[in-house]
Amino acid sequence: AMKKICSILLALILAIMPLTLCAAESTEKVTLNYYGWTDEQSYMTALINMFNEQNPDVEIVPTFVNHDDYNQKIVVLASSDSSVMDLVSCDSQATVLNLVTLDGLLPLKDRIEAAGIDMSAYGPIISETLFEDEYYGVPYRSTLYSLYYNKTLFDKKGIAYPEKITWDEYRELAKQLTYEEDGTQYWGGFLADWLGTPLSAYQRGSNLLDDDLSAIKEWVSIWNDVMNVDKTHMSFAQQTAESIDWLKFFCLGTTGMLINGEWTISMLKDYQAQGIELPDWDVTYLPAFDTTGDIVSPGGLSTFISVCKNSQHPDEAFRFVQFMAGEEANVYLAGQGVLPAFANDAVKASFAEAVGVPGAATLLDTTIVLEAPSVAGYSELSTAFGEERKLYLTEQESLEDFEAHMIERREEILDSYK
Repeated sequence: AMKKICSILLALILAIMPLTLCAAESTEKVTLNYYGWTDEQSYMTALINMFNEQNPDVEIVPTFVNHDDYNQKIVVLASSDSSVMDLVSCDSQATVLNLVTLDGLLPLKDRIEAAGIDMSAYGPIISETLFEDEYYGVPYRSTLYSLYYNKTLFDKKGIAYPEKITWDEYRELAKQLTYEEDGTQYWGGFLADWLGTPLSAYQRGSNLLDDDLSAIKEWVSIWNDVMNVDKTHMSFAQQTAESIDWLKFFCLGTTGMLINGEWTISMLKDYQAQGIELPDWDVTYLPAFDTTGDIVSPGGLSTFISVCKNSQHPDEAFRFVQFMAGEEANVYLAGQGVLPAFANDAVKASFAEAVGVPGAATLLDTTIVLEAPSVAGYSELSTAFGEERKLYLTEQESLEDFEAHMIERREEILDSYK
């Protein structure tokens, strides 16, 4: 009997052994903590789930923080010695650099090369993200400006839809689309008073740092022509006085053209979900001076995934960076109507389908130049430009005064950082 009991016990032990071995193996799963902000929660959660499924030995656990508190939170976590944060999303190149100066991020260049990630797929702008010849993050979203338009109003006037048009053609189209009917004012175009980036100056290879401000003067003159001379766009003063919401205004269906950023698309999709009626809209390239070659827009690689320096599992964490740089992740992002950081044919098709308008492809076919150079004081310079531009466009100062004040204020701002 004893023999029988022993053999039963032995059989039980043998039966249980593989189970306990399995248990031991599965507890060796590496857990990685990811931090992101709530605006990105829906698609980042989905991407993390995809990664976790494909990597049974790793589990990424995400934490999402309200964007208002986010940068402060990750600064605290990145500068502490603990390894509570393995992976972090950065909402701009400035955020990446800020964490680098706190010694919070892992340099990735060697790993990127070893993994065979082709950084040239992100276009020439990727070189602007190098810091002392090192990459500290891989981009997964980008931003740029385009021309949105109301097809119904073009049809009504029998005008062909815009594709690649010059700034002069834009001005002429706006004239054709401006009229009054049954007491309703129809506007040729709309430039939002808060739109602070001097778009056309970047197409001239210039920005607010340029000693020669002629490209900046040219941009504010375009605004002056359409607002104050032709009166085809609502004036700066009227927008301010009436607190006009740029996109709700476009949705009234009385505006032919709207120049704005790629966020317009996701906002229109949100409006649609809320039951707000949208005009029959489409999108095309930003107007330019030369339409024979590539169309240039300021913008940039706006969002990055980085590995924290104190992570105990940098190799596993980098596998997620590699995943975010891959086609599958970018096709998924594009499918959510998010403008991804790189685009091959599959990504373009996914984005076009999600956006649902023929012109969507133009966003992925625009050459992006860096909107905010990594120069101390540039954001203050933008604020000064906004203030002087308002004075000029509300006819409180001349173009000559605008230029003189800009030169003066720029010197003050940049000197304060010396």
